[in-house]
Amino acid sequence: MSEPLLSYFERELTSIRTALGDYGHKYPESASAMRLNQDEQEDPNIRRFIEAAALLSAKTEQRLDEQYPDLVQDLMNMVYPGYLQTIPSYTPLTLTMDTQESVTPVKLSRGDEFTIEHAQLESTFTLADDLIIHPYHIAALSATTAPFDFPIPKQLRRAESAIQLTLRCNDPDVRFSQLSLEHFDFYVQGFENRSRGLIELLLLQTEAISLSTFDQQCDVPCSHLRSRVTDPDFHWLTVYNGHLSEFDLLRDYFAYPDKSAYMRIDALGDQLSLFDCNEVILTFFVEQLPAEYLSLFTPNVLLLNTVPALNIFAQRGEPIRYDFTKLALPIVADAQQPDHYQVVAIESVSEVQPTGEVPLAPIYEGGYWRDEEAPQWQSRQIWDHKGRRCHNISLSYPQLTSTQSAVVLSTQLWVCNGRAPCLITSNTEAQAQVAVDLPGVFCALKTPSAPQYPALDNSLIWRFLALLNANFASLVQSDTPTETLQDVLRLCCPTAHCLAANAIKKVRYQHRVAPMRLLGSNVFASGTEIEVTVDDTVLGSDIAVFAQLLNALFVQHCSYDRFVELKVIRFGREGASIQFAKQHGSQLGL
Repeated sequence: MSEPLLSYFERELTSIRTALGDYGHKYPESASAMRLNQDEQEDPNIRRFIEAAALLSAKTEQRLDEQYPDLVQDLMNMVYPGYLQTIPSYTPLTLTMDTQESVTPVKLSRGDEFTIEHAQLESTFTLADDLIIHPYHIAALSATTAPFDFPIPKQLRRAESAIQLTLRCNDPDVRFSQLSLEHFDFYVQGFENRSRGLIELLLLQTEAISLSTFDQQCDVPCSHLRSRVTDPDFHWLTVYNGHLSEFDLLRDYFAYPDKSAYMRIDALGDQLSLFDCNEVILTFFVEQLPAEYLSLFTPNVLLLNTVPALNIFAQRGEPIRYDFTKLALPIVADAQQPDHYQVVAIESVSEVQPTGEVPLAPIYEGGYWRDEEAPQWQSRQIWDHKGRRCHNISLSYPQLTSTQSAVVLSTQLWVCNGRAPCLITSNTEAQAQVAVDLPGVFCALKTPSAPQYPALDNSLIWRFLALLNANFASLVQSDTPTETLQDVLRLCCPTAHCLAANAIKKVRYQHRVAPMRLLGSNVFASGTEIEVTVDDTVLGSDIAVFAQLLNALFVQHCSYDRFVELKVIRFGREGASIQFAKQHGSQLGL
């Protein structure tokens, strides 16, 4: 017996002897009949049985400890497969429109591919959202201060500045009333590619919004202006069955902070359709605009026709010959350029037969209804000797014929180009790989971000698994509510340092009964008031967007028969807070 196994054996033997001693105290007659724990008179058969059980348990525990990292990773791949996947590079693609060519709407769908050539390499990006290119553009963008020399909304009280966008149809003979428009989506590029201050100004200080011409004006509710960061259909990272939406929102935001720059005015097309003219002015009346901002507004500060693109795309892997002699096989995306293609996820594995490809089932996918005699596969991520993230697959063939010595497998993969996209410079042209006539040229607005590789840390994985089993009560009834919320944010952040968690100074929960309006009726409901104090000097991002994320987190945790009401207090700023309306759990299910 080896030295490590001996220590396991002695530990298991001690545990069994202790349990038998407790049994002897509880049932002395039975223990005496079997002569348990009686060194002088113990039955040798009983002793051998005890030692055999201890040895079997010791071997099992040793194997479990040796394979513990693999077991934890396999469990995470079952419960939350996206958590350990590589987070690919991101860049916003923007259209430089040819106004003479853009006369009809053009739609690009989520998943459409664009390629960018750089340094004798080619990187492929996939759109993370749909984009409809409407035949109008921003002709001018400016800012001014009061007194205003143009019509203002009647409810205007405190606004001292205004930001004006001149929207113009590309075809001089076309009117906005003739266009079929819905939402007004735009991207906040900001000043010198820094959008943080402008996003916060638009979300927190906009008092009124209006559409106007020289003889017509239409007010737009300020509540229609929002960041799309919490939209359920605006997720960027891959979402699998079993994922929790609130954690996916946090993971998206921490992986790609620029997601908050994508903004929307809901249903603005309804108001635009009231204007039977070619040009309309969209005005944001803001409470206070810093003087240094006034001269910085150009048409490039707010952009139309800008869409997020991720460096992830589908590709067939290299064929694999499996001769049943190995426990795991490496997955190679491209044998000619192994360093240029990194596997993010394995979508499917098939066996190549003379009659075609036969799909193999993932080992845990079928549940109780799976075919136990069908071949199955399982993937696992490892770090190789060069420090690269690699994927292996293990195969299970319950039934083999005597003549079957090997099989050929094909794989369908999701891959990225690693760190190569980081060499792309801003304004590099991107080529569409779809059969659509584009009214202009798409370019990478920024240098793509670096890919992120979540740590294969067992303790971190166990903490996240525990988080998946949590509910609203585990947040509210915690003895340390501030540390609990900070831990939730850190577990959803792919990097070791989470500024958002550090920015939270205090969390307070208060349970009460309050009136609220539900489905057109006034009712009394029990719920929880939540106060979160945030130091926005530590946050490193827009507090308005972060507050929106916190509200989405608590709302998703809210039970069906309760409400939540969040108030975010800005640390060190007396009277400065962000208040959200009550959200009842039943509203989410209707």
